[in-house]
Amino acid sequence: MPEEEFTFTANTGSHGYRVLDRQELSTCYGFAWYHADCRAWVAEFPGSLPGSGGGVPGFASREWAARFLYRYRRPEPSGRP
Repeated sequence: MPEEEFTFTANTGSHGYRVLDRQELSTCYGFAWYHADCRAWVAEFPGSLPGSGGGVPGFASREWAARFLYRYRRPEPSGRP
């Protein structure tokens, strides 16, 4: 799965990845980001800001969080050109 790295604006110590569609890179499945307090990766679906408290926590790696998003959620357009 293609991913695009980003850093949070408010907390530059945290980072995450946008999970993108393989063929259509303008389609985003959600975000996989590292929750430092829990020491685990969070899978967050599109429609909410990453790090806002939503999502499914507890993944051991960003790859597993990304796989979860890719498999269990239909993609939504990311709004990027």
